[in-house]
Amino acid sequence: MTVGIVRATLSTVDNSMAELMRLIGYEPRREALFIKPNVPDSGPRGQGLYTDPAVVGAFLKVFPGRTVVIGEGCTVGRDADIALRKNGYTALAERSAARLVNLDRTERFDVAWPYGRLKLPTYLRTHEYINIAKMKTHIQTGVTLGMKNQKGLLAPADKRRFHRTGLDECIRALGEVVQPALTIVDGIVALEGDGPWRYGRPLEMNVLVAGTDLGEVDNVCRQLMGFAPQHAPHIPLMPQVETVGLSIAEARRPFAFDYKGYFVYKNVYEHVNDSCSGCNWTLYYAFKAVKRSTWRRLKFRYRGVWRRLDIVMGHASELPSGHGKVICLGDCAREFAEEHGLPIARGCPPKAGEVLRLL
Repeated sequence: MTVGIVRATLSTVDNSMAELMRLIGYEPRREALFIKPNVPDSGPRGQGLYTDPAVVGAFLKVFPGRTVVIGEGCTVGRDADIALRKNGYTALAERSAARLVNLDRTERFDVAWPYGRLKLPTYLRTHEYINIAKMKTHIQTGVTLGMKNQKGLLAPADKRRFHRTGLDECIRALGEVVQPALTIVDGIVALEGDGPWRYGRPLEMNVLVAGTDLGEVDNVCRQLMGFAPQHAPHIPLMPQVETVGLSIAEARRPFAFDYKGYFVYKNVYEHVNDSCSGCNWTLYYAFKAVKRSTWRRLKFRYRGVWRRLDIVMGHASELPSGHGKVICLGDCAREFAEEHGLPIARGCPPKAGEVLRLL
């Protein structure tokens, strides 16, 4: 097997995609296609956070006339219908006669895997599955590429269970249970820094990567980003993978990443533990609300800048070393909050307003 790498921009993506498919010799074997992009939440286009609809559109232009389903299951607590619409997928579906599906509300089948049973979308059985991921960094898994993108196939309860069981191990096991017919990684505008939320930074990588082996594609992308294997332990290490088009050396551009186990915002320490993206996104929106309000900024300056504030999410075992005021977020932290008499924003995930009340 080989992995293809080509140069691409949003203005040249149609030609680049056609060349990439030619290089790897991919042709769908089924008439019906199920495409899973990476659109975990709504946000601005071109910021490196989500698979650009232009990339999916370019793929559909290479193989026209097929029955197409584009499906996504959002971050816990978010709505995939809203995310797909706000990120341009509704318009894409209308142009390409594709059907948009919220995977959080789709029909599923049971499958065995090393940690019990999983419920997966029936489209994996009825359609040819195309995984179209985004190239970005991630504070919990090092990177998010093709293997991490498959977490969006899961029902919300299984997404939460992945974090509690062991995120790296579960993502790797899911990659053994579900193998796409094709994996494409959108690296046109990628994301570096402490992604995938507010401390990630857009990076014009200007590449598309594709292959029929999920693990090979992720290994190539990890190398393109300049990361050693231990940076992303969920990706199984493979021998040197052959590439066509560009070589890894030609396309490689090291990504910045300096996450030290917690976010630091002025004098605020965020302790993520095993929290899922639901709580992490809630905190992101809470901080955005702080910045939009003069009164909230002044209040936050006293509580979270002049004095230390520690924010605990997930299943914590002990109080942070040298902590200041400690608040907890999400139902996973409920027992920890009760044990230590700490204020908590309840919910799975909590509302941003509940978090603002504690900041």
